[in-house]
Amino acid sequence: MSIALSCEFQVDLPIELLEKLNIHVVHMYVSSLEKTYRDDEMPLASFYELARKEGKIGQTSAANLLDYEEHFKKLLAEYDEVIHLAISSGLSSGYNNACIAADRNPKIHVIDSKRASGGTAIQLLYAHDLLKEGRDADYIVSELLRRQDDMECSFQIDTLEFLVRGGRCSRAKMLGANLLRIKPVIVCTKEGKLVMGKLHRGKMKRTVREYFDEILAKPNIDYHRAIIEYSTLDEEGMELYKECLQRLKDAGFEEVVEGRCSPIAAYHAGPNIIGAQFYLAK
Repeated sequence: MSIALSCEFQVDLPIELLEKLNIHVVHMYVSSLEKTYRDDEMPLASFYELARKEGKIGQTSAANLLDYEEHFKKLLAEYDEVIHLAISSGLSSGYNNACIAADRNPKIHVIDSKRASGGTAIQLLYAHDLLKEGRDADYIVSELLRRQDDMECSFQIDTLEFLVRGGRCSRAKMLGANLLRIKPVIVCTKEGKLVMGKLHRGKMKRTVREYFDEILAKPNIDYHRAIIEYSTLDEEGMELYKECLQRLKDAGFEEVVEGRCSPIAAYHAGPNIIGAQFYLAK
């Protein structure tokens, strides 16, 4: 039985890697005051520039019902079954749209990842591992669901500006955070919601280092694989990113995948994001 792996483009993995692993994607959209863009039609920096120009985040939307119907129809013409991992239903309507489009077809397995983009990517790569082992669709789905709660899914942000522009944080909180130089970690809960985690204070270099101190101190890390991703970084930020990449390798991870924050997720969270995602061991 041939199985297609599918996801939204919102996962924090480069398109080149997705194509190499033969993982099929559906796209999301951003609507500004003037035009609607597909999530791969504009560089991320240009999305930030657009948001600052218009004074708010453009409306983002998941792939619609027709997008999913066409996506699944195309895959089932080539494969026997489809496993589609969707961004948390608590963050996007993509999961519900995919379920409706699947129309209870037993050949289409739609999974609510209950995680943001990077956490979905970790599950997707695990599914790919199992597929390479020759596992069937039912086994892969059951394994993904079994391990879903055991995950580090978080990222350190540099500013609350874009969360405010997108209506996900109050301006009062942003002003207070700016005054005190506070930069929170954003954590995706087991329920698939984004919440503020530990608050760090100071410049980006300090806050990111403290964030990595915190996550790498966890006692039950699964060291098979980690993903590290960023949104947009200047030269100094890229040096910090490389330092964090090396820290993951030095910590003992067998594989460290270099990702890039997906356009929709990074558009809401802002520039200068650095985050790491990995499974936790039972």
